[in-house]
Amino acid sequence: MDPNDVDEMRSSFSTIFARKAELAERFYSHLFVHLPEVEELFGDDFSKQKEMFASMLTYCLKGVANSQSMPHAQAGLIKIHARFNLGSREMELAGKAVMAALEDVLGNDLSPKQRAVWEQAISGVMQLLLTETEAELAAQS
Repeated sequence: MDPNDVDEMRSSFSTIFARKAELAERFYSHLFVHLPEVEELFGDDFSKQKEMFASMLTYCLKGVANSQSMPHAQAGLIKIHARFNLGSREMELAGKAVMAALEDVLGNDLSPKQRAVWEQAISGVMQLLLTETEAELAAQS
C-alpha cells in the first residue's frame, strides 16, 4: 500500500478506535442484512463475537501502522474463517458490511480519499482471506 494511503488510513484511526464497539454493532447489522443465513452461526448471544471483531480491528489498525502485526492478524482471521467454507460472494458482502459500518460510524468525518483508501484496503483483505481460506481448505482435504 502506498505510504500516502497508509497516512490517510491513519488519520481516521483515533475515531475508529474510539467507536470500535459501535463499528462492530453496525458491521453485524449490515452483515446479517446481506447474509441472513450466517446469523445462526453466532447463536443467541454474540457479544463475545463483537468484542473479537473490535479486537481484531484494533490489531489490524496497528498492523497497518507498523506492518508487524498484520501477518498475525491475517493468520488469525484465516484460521477462524476457514472452517466456514466462505466463498467469494460471502467475502465480498462481508467487505461491503465493513465499509458500510465505517460509513455509518464515521459519516462525514470519512473523507472521499479515506473512503477510497479504506475500500481498497478492505477489498485487499477480503481477497487475501478468500485466497488463503481456499488454500487452507484444500490442504485439509
